[in-house]
Amino acid sequence: MAGYQKHEAQDWAWENLRGQWSTLVTPFTPDKSFDEEGMRRNIRYIQSLGTRGAGCTWAMGEFWSLTFDERKHVMSTVAGESIGKWLSGAHVTHTSTREMLALAGHAEQVGIDLLMVAPPYMVAKTEDQVFEYVKLLADNTNLAIMFYNSPQFGFIMSPQGLNRLCQIPNVVGVKEASFNQQTSIETHLLVGKKAIISTPDEWIFPKAQELGFHQQVMFANTSDWRFDTPEANYYVQFIDRATNGDLDLDFYNTHLKDLKALSDKWWGGTVKKYNGVIPTTMCKHWGELMGMAGGGVRYPLIDLTRDEKAELERELTPLIPHPEPAKVPARSRSHAAWLNEKSHREVDFSGMMLLVSVQNMEEALEADRGGADIIDVKNLQEALVGSGHPDLVEAVRERIPEEKHVSVTLGVVPNQAGTVAMAVRAAGMLDATSVKVGFCETDYGSALEVLKESRRALRGFDTKLIGSLFADNQLFGGLEPRQMVKLARESECDGFLIDTLTKDGRNLFDFIPEPELREMVMEAKEYGLSTALSGHLRLSDLDELARINPDIVGVRGAVCRSGEREAAVAAEAVAHFKRELDLRKTGIIDPRANGNGHSNGIAAAPSGAHAGGWAVVDGRGKNCAGVIAALSRQIDNDSDSFVEAILHDALNIYDVLYWAEQAGHKLITQRREDGGLVRVLIQPGSNGR
Repeated sequence: MAGYQKHEAQDWAWENLRGQWSTLVTPFTPDKSFDEEGMRRNIRYIQSLGTRGAGCTWAMGEFWSLTFDERKHVMSTVAGESIGKWLSGAHVTHTSTREMLALAGHAEQVGIDLLMVAPPYMVAKTEDQVFEYVKLLADNTNLAIMFYNSPQFGFIMSPQGLNRLCQIPNVVGVKEASFNQQTSIETHLLVGKKAIISTPDEWIFPKAQELGFHQQVMFANTSDWRFDTPEANYYVQFIDRATNGDLDLDFYNTHLKDLKALSDKWWGGTVKKYNGVIPTTMCKHWGELMGMAGGGVRYPLIDLTRDEKAELERELTPLIPHPEPAKVPARSRSHAAWLNEKSHREVDFSGMMLLVSVQNMEEALEADRGGADIIDVKNLQEALVGSGHPDLVEAVRERIPEEKHVSVTLGVVPNQAGTVAMAVRAAGMLDATSVKVGFCETDYGSALEVLKESRRALRGFDTKLIGSLFADNQLFGGLEPRQMVKLARESECDGFLIDTLTKDGRNLFDFIPEPELREMVMEAKEYGLSTALSGHLRLSDLDELARINPDIVGVRGAVCRSGEREAAVAAEAVAHFKRELDLRKTGIIDPRANGNGHSNGIAAAPSGAHAGGWAVVDGRGKNCAGVIAALSRQIDNDSDSFVEAILHDALNIYDVLYWAEQAGHKLITQRREDGGLVRVLIQPGSNGR
């Protein structure tokens, strides 16, 4: 029995729901029966990681596939392995209220500490229905109840509805897993001082620090047993500290960032493959790779294919933590915020940034004095395009202020994945903000392998990986540049560059016309990839570039003393180019004024009530790719809510309007405020992404 009385449930929860709580899968034998011994082994393994408790028969536990007796059997097994050692929870949602109450009674009888309940799927489509359902459970159990707010059950409660639920005496809090960040934040702010609110993802901790609320428990996820081993429980350590107010992002980046990136890739890919279904199939196999019992999934879920299992094992194995992690070179400085990250410094990295290619220290200092956002070290004398010497990169990084970017160009690389990975690792050790890997005479598969190995070589470093193809590759029998978006996505690059190799006076637009470049850039932005365009660009190309609005414009000849790339970079030429670029970013010069751009109309607000909520995407301090990717994710996760985008860069504003119109969304209002801010209200369309 639980160690508290019903009227003590909230106080008990404040005291005991802390740190990391785990989510248990339900392991099966080869004939798909419940594997009791496997469950016991899994529990003992997770307990050894230092977690505070775990829940069973939750969505990840395939409760919908279990019979009534099997659910009771699982609860009894979990309680037996937990009493006196660990706290336990059981999920009791059922379409039959009698069955729900019977499950709750069994949980209380065998010693489960608290209950989890979600909206009964199929017919609960209003907040009043959900309230009465939860109240019925609360009236008939002595146990504390956590409510599960998740789209998996077909209905999401609003923050106001969750506040109402938490006024039921033994409803002690909410696992807020709506995948809508705004809903999570509003729930924390509205309810978090009187009930326990837990968003089961690490992004909540920096946001809590920023907005002044606190999350005391990670209730609950699978990250502990997927990321940790008993000898190296870095995830549990991070959560224990974060839930106590000690947010150590350096610790997270060193030990967990790459595992989380791999998890996000497979989680999102599996969810997308099965049209939104929780990725139990992926998590179970991941657990098996960590030594846990899984046994596959029951229909209608489908196990990973043999190739998918092999790929997951290949990608996970190098990341499994060990007690003595590989040493990461110490850094005396921190990087400038990357393109879609918000900078806490004075430098604003939103909108088009100016990259200037340099060959020596004198040019680097001239580019910096002229106001270049990115100093790019390369060697134009080596092969088609080559890499600067590591001594030069190190010296430039030491001289250029830390709030600015210093990138490294490797140029056209050979089809030798190990050799390129070694060079990429060197860029990371030299503290470069990004490293560009370019391909000319190669095939798609070879380029993909090189970039994947380069990605792996940057594990543990903050350096971003940029893939590069050349617009004039057809002249050299090289890889088609229009494959760049696909190549960057499949290799998990942070972004890409389209450049040119030709030195006969032709430039980027002679090989790829503006509309095609704009289409590539816009597609990349939807996936959150940074975009860069270069290739003998001139001041006269700025209007076309502004209409395309890449995140980075790369130049050299246009900012040299004589206008020729063989001459030296001059600060005054850099400053002039930067001023002209900024005139277009601020909207003082309209690159579409001559009627050759695209204009957006603002749709009238629809009549009648709208069923969804209201979400906000703050685009201040972010590049366009980050803004559009955030908007796309928001609408993918919640197509019923209005979305307000807050913007301040003229070109980003235009691109958001263009993206919304092309995606079939309605532009309700566009309101300009003091300081250049623009608020755009978007209603997701039925044919939108």
